[in-house]
Amino acid sequence: MKELTQLNIDGVLSDVQTAAINEYEKNKLFSVHWELRTMLYIGILLFTTGIGTLIYLNIDTIGHQAILMLIAALCIGAFYYGYKNKLPYANEETKHPSPFFDYLVLLGCLLFGIFIAYLQAQYNVFGLHYGIAILFPTILFFICAYAFDHKGILSLGITGLAAWAGLSITPLHLLQNNNFSDISIIFSYISIGLLIGGFAMYSDKKCIKKHFGFSYNNFAANILFIATLAALIDQPYKLISFLFLTSIGFYYIKYAIARHSFLFLLLSIVYSYIGLTYCVFSFIRLPDEIGFFCGLFYVAASCVGIILFFINYKKILRIEK
Repeated sequence: MKELTQLNIDGVLSDVQTAAINEYEKNKLFSVHWELRTMLYIGILLFTTGIGTLIYLNIDTIGHQAILMLIAALCIGAFYYGYKNKLPYANEETKHPSPFFDYLVLLGCLLFGIFIAYLQAQYNVFGLHYGIAILFPTILFFICAYAFDHKGILSLGITGLAAWAGLSITPLHLLQNNNFSDISIIFSYISIGLLIGGFAMYSDKKCIKKHFGFSYNNFAANILFIATLAALIDQPYKLISFLFLTSIGFYYIKYAIARHSFLFLLLSIVYSYIGLTYCVFSFIRLPDEIGFFCGLFYVAASCVGIILFFINYKKILRIEK
């Protein structure tokens, strides 16, 4: 360590102190927490990918019933382990002492999703009711997320809920024509976003798993902003969409300041800026030359605003340096 050697040369530290610090630095423990978590997550992904590859390559040899039984057995084993070793439910955050617990229950939920998808694809047990095929595992994901206090499973549940909202409106029309700009699809996603955001607010006030609030609001914010931007760009309800976009931005800016969250502040600014820019260039009609210079001025002013935002974001969030 050059700094340590220099302090010794300058007489700030004695030889004994320098040797002691060097010995400490050489032998001190360091955390491999995130490395282990990453390896475990990668292991689960590789395991589920391997199952999918095994099924694909040997489908004619193994048989569908055998594959379904294998997936079901692994799923039941993971859930049994989770049930036997789970901690008692509490509204506060609970962390299991075993490093493998979270990953095994996550594996069980992923396998359950694979099981339902395989069952539907091969035997069409839900018919054309694709929403039911998604809603069924989604309900289980939410139950497991609260029972096992697992944010990863909660994210699966929220994703499933959003997917169900889209497919339950016009499943055949959506799958056949890829019409993602349909007003019913946009409205359903706005409704889901409001539902998720409202439930996050309710849970926070009632102190029910308050640490889940970030996951809920992260999904809700992105869903609401994207759906509202889609309505603003593709639908005739321009004024209503812009006012709603502004309201969402204002709400999540306040949320970001209250939680000192740079992520939600950034999301609010970026999505609101996209909507504002679209409105400026779409609805303000000026002569060509004046419009060109006004557009350049707007872009330049926006760049300055972005720079000032990154310089002063701590002041906006009231974060002490």
